[in-house]
Amino acid sequence: MAVPHDTSVRIREVWRCNAAAEFKLIGDLKQEFSTIVIDTEFPGSLKLDFLCSEQDSNEDSTYRTLKANVNMMKLIQVGITLVHNWGQLPVIEGVYCVWQFNLCDFDMNYDIFVKASIQFLQNSGIDFERNRRDGLESRTLGSLLLKYHVVLSPRMHYVCYQGDYDFAYLHKAVTGDQQLPCSLAEYTYSKISMFGRIFDVRCAQLQNFHTSYGLQKFSDSLGVKRISGTSHQAGSDSLLTASTYQAIKSLSTSFYNRHYSQTYSCIGSFHVRCGAMIFVVPKICIQHGNH
Repeated sequence: MAVPHDTSVRIREVWRCNAAAEFKLIGDLKQEFSTIVIDTEFPGSLKLDFLCSEQDSNEDSTYRTLKANVNMMKLIQVGITLVHNWGQLPVIEGVYCVWQFNLCDFDMNYDIFVKASIQFLQNSGIDFERNRRDGLESRTLGSLLLKYHVVLSPRMHYVCYQGDYDFAYLHKAVTGDQQLPCSLAEYTYSKISMFGRIFDVRCAQLQNFHTSYGLQKFSDSLGVKRISGTSHQAGSDSLLTASTYQAIKSLSTSFYNRHYSQTYSCIGSFHVRCGAMIFVVPKICIQHGNH
């Protein structure tokens, strides 16, 4: 990450009152900073094995579980880090910046959640009461993503860390909180149309570093430091993902190009197209929706 040593990065907190102004900034910057690194926080994920049958492929089973979880749960935070091709972050008012969108949809008193996941988020400092009071609706976030052409744009390239749920929740927001498509094939087509090329850092980690631990430990192993914020907050985790992505990209151009392709399936087995070949990353079981 092209941020000078000991330089701070400001996480710009976005609420209902300033969402339009912050998206105007993102819209102005995205021509130059065309890589979008995302992270989301949500109330966890349930295994829901009863939804799957023996006739289902691994991909279909994992999509059924993802679809059920995303359809019934609510988004809590979205982190966006814009990155220049050379690894630079945008500077606003003399300070390097990333964004953290706080959403109001989730209500702990009424909505489904995984207790361990919510405890993670509370311990990280997320104020659920303020989110309910001052946050923006996820469908508003989706409409702003559309208005400023952050999605459905062939110029934009997305980066994530184990991003199947991240993109599913964003897909739901962009479509106005509609339920996810019935089949994996329909969802895959819609996802590719909406987000285009995706580099999943987790996928590169599993295939080339042969480690299965989470984002923080993986970034530590590469000598990448968390520049700002705390883990399990979307802005900080998107920034750490961006830094880790830049570290991987710097290893070699051929390595980077081999993995910057479409991620076709959901959490579980990833099919990654690399030229004429398709590589499969083994299924990883995740119970809680935190990195």
